[in-house]
Amino acid sequence: MLQSLTIKNFAIIENTSLNFDLGFNVLIGETGAGKSIIFDALRFVLGEKANKDNIRSGCTQLSVKAVFSNLSKNVLDKLSDFQIDCDDVLIVSRTYNTDGKSSCLINGEPVTVAMLKQISDLLYDIYGQNDGTSLLNVKNHLKIMDMYNAKILEYDKLQIKNQLARYKEIEYKISSIGGQGENRERLIDLLKYQINEIESLNLKNNEDIELEQQINSIANFEKLSSNLENCYTLLSDNNLSTGLNDLESILDYAPTLKECYNRLQSSIIEIDDIKSEIKEYLSNLSSDDVDIDELNERLDKIKFVKKKYGPTIQDVFDFLEKSKNQLDDLLNGEEKLAKLTSQKQKIRKELYNSSLSLHKKRVELSKEIETKVQNELKTLGMKNTVFSIKFDILPDIENAEFTLNGLDKVEFLFSANIGESQKSLSKTISGGEMSRFMLALKNVFNQSDDVSLLVFDEIDSGVSGEIGLKVGQKLALLSKNYQILCITHLAQVTALADKFIYIKKFVENNVTKSVATYLDEKQLLVYLSSLYGSITSDISIMHAQELLNLAKDYKNTLNK
Repeated sequence: MLQSLTIKNFAIIENTSLNFDLGFNVLIGETGAGKSIIFDALRFVLGEKANKDNIRSGCTQLSVKAVFSNLSKNVLDKLSDFQIDCDDVLIVSRTYNTDGKSSCLINGEPVTVAMLKQISDLLYDIYGQNDGTSLLNVKNHLKIMDMYNAKILEYDKLQIKNQLARYKEIEYKISSIGGQGENRERLIDLLKYQINEIESLNLKNNEDIELEQQINSIANFEKLSSNLENCYTLLSDNNLSTGLNDLESILDYAPTLKECYNRLQSSIIEIDDIKSEIKEYLSNLSSDDVDIDELNERLDKIKFVKKKYGPTIQDVFDFLEKSKNQLDDLLNGEEKLAKLTSQKQKIRKELYNSSLSLHKKRVELSKEIETKVQNELKTLGMKNTVFSIKFDILPDIENAEFTLNGLDKVEFLFSANIGESQKSLSKTISGGEMSRFMLALKNVFNQSDDVSLLVFDEIDSGVSGEIGLKVGQKLALLSKNYQILCITHLAQVTALADKFIYIKKFVENNVTKSVATYLDEKQLLVYLSSLYGSITSDISIMHAQELLNLAKDYKNTLNK
């Protein structure tokens, strides 16, 4: 439920804090006093588009804070998804300034407007003459209809869910062995080509590295040859052996040089090894017997294969092995494929039958919904209204595309006048009709919605008398399961509420302001009397008191 709403510098509201109760809350007062502004502020704090024109004249920033409690599991789960801590109290605050900058906080954590909208969709529904609700979106009609008597549909939906999971598992298995028909043959041809392309090269591990080294050596043959010969000559010209003999001849007189002798001897051995390796390298170094173009061509082929199957030669070998195994499965998987295909056809038939069963139950329920909605609309003064639920023709089993909701596609159709054909809600229903239509729908679908707060902006527009009383009674009935916020100008609707918030506009120091007060029973009687003509007229007071007594009697029947 919405506990409170704090509004600062929003249009003509300077600083107002409103408290709401469970049940039926009405916002009353003269036209233009600022009632709808409060709902605009609620829309804003819950993610609707910001508007610079809403910033109070002379101010640079507006802010709104809403506090919710008794949160549903869906809201708590969504907050958890966003990693926002919540102890069953949700505080949403939002600011907007003249620079066009906005900030949103949920329980002190910054969030995007998109995240805020996901939360608010689970908190409230708002219905006004200019509101485009989810009801106007055809994609939501099936979901809304299934709320009417969800238990009847549970078995078929569970069957479809399990069957669809098995169906997708079989499709995956078929795909893993190459699929069916032409797709499978194409994959076999592709694998054979890839295997042949790799094997025809007769690759060796690290061959690319060795080729690059060989090409580099040939390209730098003269420098390599000159430098190595020079190095060999220098190492050969040294007189280290003579020095070793001289050192050995004095060891008897200078035994402490024994270690130096050993180190020099080891160095000579090491140098001799180096000379041998250089000599061998020089003997093998030649640019005459090797075609560098052939080496580059070979390296290019290896690079091409690595680019396709690499990035290393070992990766190419791994790909080759995997491809061979896959090809073997394809060539020897005919029996397995035939078995899976048979299973797929069987489950597809089961899916179709379950979807058909679900469809039949929905059609039966749709008749109940149509009748009940039309009856509700008649009591709300829309006697000529026709409402129906249109089902698309189901596809045959070969062309069926199964979903968790079966195969049905539905649309709500509406006609408000005799002789007028039924059309989509979004194309035919007016703002005033929409508010009453939603009220009728909510009463038919009572206790089936996820949200807990319903907001109605002048739902009684264009009605009066007995119809106004019916509107009020239906709102009172809804308030047994929802928190209701409603702007109204009708005495009949006002009298049936539980909390009365009076919005008043006044001028102070040439500045227009709007404030809210809460009416007690005596103040309410005065207000209702004013709607009947005069707060001092005995007849007006009598009518107002009679209306309050009737309202109390009706609400008592709801509490039994």
